[in-house]
Amino acid sequence: MSGIAGWVDYSRDLTSWLPTVRTMAAELAHRGPDAEELWADGHAALARRVLAADGPTVREPWTVADANGTPVAAVAFAGLLTNTRSLAAELASRGHRHAAAGSQERTVLHAYLEWGPAFVERLEGVFAFALWDIRSQELLLGRDRLGFTPLYYAPVPGGVLFGSEAKAILATGAVEPVVDAQGMLEILTYAGSPEHAVYRDLRKVRAGTVVRVGRNGTRTLPYWRMTYREHTDDLPTTVETVRELLGRSVSDQIAHDGPVSSMLSGGLDSSAMVGLADRLRPGRPQKTYTVTFTGYDEQFQPDVIRSTPDTRFVRDVADRVGAEHFDIVLDTEELTDPVVRRAALRARDLPSTYGDMNTSLYLLSRAVREHTRIVLSGETADSVFGGNVFSDEEEPGGEPLPWVALARRHGARHALGCGLLSDDLLTRLDVHGYAVDRCREAREELDLPHSLPAAERRARQYTYLQLTRWAENQLAHSERMAAAVGLQLRMPYADTRLIDYVFNVPNAMKTFDGREKSLLRAATDDVLPESVLRRRKSPFPIAIDPGYQKTVVEDLRALADDRDAPVGPLLDRAAVRQLLDRPGGPPENWIIRTDAETVLSLDQWLRHYGVRLAL
Repeated sequence: MSGIAGWVDYSRDLTSWLPTVRTMAAELAHRGPDAEELWADGHAALARRVLAADGPTVREPWTVADANGTPVAAVAFAGLLTNTRSLAAELASRGHRHAAAGSQERTVLHAYLEWGPAFVERLEGVFAFALWDIRSQELLLGRDRLGFTPLYYAPVPGGVLFGSEAKAILATGAVEPVVDAQGMLEILTYAGSPEHAVYRDLRKVRAGTVVRVGRNGTRTLPYWRMTYREHTDDLPTTVETVRELLGRSVSDQIAHDGPVSSMLSGGLDSSAMVGLADRLRPGRPQKTYTVTFTGYDEQFQPDVIRSTPDTRFVRDVADRVGAEHFDIVLDTEELTDPVVRRAALRARDLPSTYGDMNTSLYLLSRAVREHTRIVLSGETADSVFGGNVFSDEEEPGGEPLPWVALARRHGARHALGCGLLSDDLLTRLDVHGYAVDRCREAREELDLPHSLPAAERRARQYTYLQLTRWAENQLAHSERMAAAVGLQLRMPYADTRLIDYVFNVPNAMKTFDGREKSLLRAATDDVLPESVLRRRKSPFPIAIDPGYQKTVVEDLRALADDRDAPVGPLLDRAAVRQLLDRPGGPPENWIIRTDAETVLSLDQWLRHYGVRLAL
């Protein structure tokens, strides 16, 4: 995992400004609790916080030298390269004998020496890096193909600041936490615009992209995009190819020594991952972790989203592979602890509609971290294999982002989490219009042949939206909660070799037996218990204890009574009062609950980050 930060300033010598860079690095200490390292030379200063995931901390090289022994480049690297050994071997065959040592930093540096900026095309895995070319005085900021590993930057007078999280840049004081109308729209629509960082003066390095920074400004250069190719494999070949690609990805993620640890929900995605790990490493011990809540099974009532609790299915999987299983049981007091809530907010640097799903994932990650530093997650399988079925209906005024359409179909005003916000604000911002524009923008990026049938075109566009927009928020949700406690999350379904192949599989093959994710079921049916193969999709659990609902209502009431609440100017106070004064209290409805959780999260964010709204 680890974290990186730094500063390039063409107007000053940064060797005397290391305290500023150390301040940036300190904000990322959770990502790298084992060591802090700094490097500076002239106009560039780099920092990294190190997580020794596989053993004692080893000081890796910052620089690489040319044949004359002159340093030519320095790098700060975060993430996991899955092809370090093969890439180092290729570099050694080309004369880079020091690359054979096999460290990630050394491999990256020698790859740059061999191929220049195009070296990033050779990297496989999840990563972010800042590479300073000492000769050309140019900075390269790069991010992995799917955008699992975060990287932000901010143009400032004289150069640029960068860091793994927004807080590292904001800590310098050189960038003010200002959020304009577009930033607020990004929050409310979950748009995940690839380069937008919500804060007005921050940018994200787009997934699959390198940002080149020089004296004359910045250039953004893509090195990977999802592209259409005709799929010629028949169904049996497709199933076997998916089985092979997914198995290879799981194998890459568990290459470290020690027990395999996995988040296990009892759903198809995480269960298949655990089953494959068992098949690939027979006899190797596994540890599995599931989050649940006090009294959850007894209180559970099926609804349109969640049909069954996880417990029975988790047990079936754990028993099948002989895993040592841990149920992380949370109660309302833990979920509503203000310290925990603030920690979950700080993990993301942004407010969220997720409410207790943020705090429960944070607490789950914290509990897992007591056992291991590395854990597998089934995240992104829905996006890759078509498990997120958002909406098939056109809306008046254009089609918004699918998750916005889903929320509106279930009764949300404008978008999920907007129900207690001022109608004047939402109309002025034009939440629906923004969601429509961002949806159209994403679809226009994807070049599909005109001969493609309409239904297939729509399915490809949905997948593209999920992997390039939805993933920007969803991956951040999971990766950040884990990183906040020094836990390295690994996601086998985020393998781009797998994504490249499955993206081009016709939708009819992905659902060939009439169920969602048929292709994944078929590719992993030999490692799954029958109960999981038959189970209907069930999302991440939420707290259903009436005590939790009561606490949310009490917090909302206190907020409504606080005339100085930062979120106050954004509220529809009449709607808040109507909800609070409802006989019998607010109904237990996920749309209404999300509205309340969003307002509470916005208020805490505005308070603790000193955000200035420029709407």
